[in-house]
Amino acid sequence: MQMYIVLGLLIFMIVMFFTHKVPYGVTTMTCCVILALTGIFDVQTAFSGLANKTTILIASMFTVAYAFGKTSLINKVRASMERIKEKSGFAFISFLFIVTIILAQLMGRTAIISIIALFLVSLDDRDEICASRMVFAAFAVMAAWSLKVPVGLGATMSATANAYYEGIINNPELMLMPGDFLKVSLLPAVALTVYALFAWKFISKNKINTADVKEVKETAAISPRDERIINLVFIGVLLGFVFGSKIGNLMYVIPAAGVLVLIYTKALTTKETVNSLTGDMVWMIAGVLVMSDAIGKSGVGDMIGNGLLVILGDNPSGLVVLFVFAVTTIVMTTFMSNTGTAAVLTPIAASLSMVAGMDPRGIVLIINIASIMAIAFPSGSTECALAFAIGQHEPGKLLKFTIPYLLIAVVTLVISASIFFPVYPA
Repeated sequence: MQMYIVLGLLIFMIVMFFTHKVPYGVTTMTCCVILALTGIFDVQTAFSGLANKTTILIASMFTVAYAFGKTSLINKVRASMERIKEKSGFAFISFLFIVTIILAQLMGRTAIISIIALFLVSLDDRDEICASRMVFAAFAVMAAWSLKVPVGLGATMSATANAYYEGIINNPELMLMPGDFLKVSLLPAVALTVYALFAWKFISKNKINTADVKEVKETAAISPRDERIINLVFIGVLLGFVFGSKIGNLMYVIPAAGVLVLIYTKALTTKETVNSLTGDMVWMIAGVLVMSDAIGKSGVGDMIGNGLLVILGDNPSGLVVLFVFAVTTIVMTTFMSNTGTAAVLTPIAASLSMVAGMDPRGIVLIINIASIMAIAFPSGSTECALAFAIGQHEPGKLLKFTIPYLLIAVVTLVISASIFFPVYPA
């Protein structure tokens, strides 16, 4: 009976992620409540995800990244863009992509799209290099590079992916490390950036619409004292991740300590801190951690894994497994958000790996990377919808650009993952 209840909750979670009628955190917390009410877990275990070190790390990093986004960095980038705006052609596009890649390591994707749009809003809609083309081209590059370097929010990527399946795969050696995302995504990211450098003309030209872009305020209101404190906290957190292998679990404590410094010194207001610490992503991760444990302990993981083996056949090729999950991820993200796709597919992949003796890391990385690279439809994510809205793009008219982009993403991801994390360890 416990297995059927957990399976029912998994299906409920998939459907709710697919429809996104309520916030993700509400969905996963509902699952936790039902696990407690049905006696599958006691109350303490059912809500243990809220106190999990991964949840604390992610919540803290969201707060630190939010604070860092208030510094004068954005103003400096805007000034640099203004100086080079008069230049056209390859140099201007290259500079735009470099700025996008840097920002993609430091802040959320929706904020980046808003910032890039404001940088480009003065471009002439009649020119070849116009705002609607450049915003979407920059968005494509951002999707390839987003949060891959383990700094800022990028430092949470491995922890987030681990949270999706650590209750199913108990071997700590099969958990992801902070640098693993960069290793596997470097080849696809470079290939997709080169593609965008030369294929941007395939993007349709439209009159740009900035109605949905939130104006980015100048950060002059931040005092030099607050900016120094925020920068020092950010550097301290960064060093914590650099030396994570040597300091062990202290790596999870340093971001939380940084948040306390920001609060104590009033570099962040109480409202800002509470909002960033209690975002929907944090609640979702806390709930997924518990659901992952339930899937592993109830036998649902074994059932899913054996079912997938029947579909894939006996001893499927490692490349076939990686390719199937890459394509499935992109297709699913067409109909549901990238976050929901990753949260749903990762435990399924882990279940398959557990019963088939596979290394789950390459599959998990492909799912979590490909879900962000699925840019063909506005339904893939909030930032995807924003990029389509700003450029007033129609998905059908962008297929000349997006289809080759996705093909390159799938092929290079499969090659890269098979090199660093082969499905069948030697």
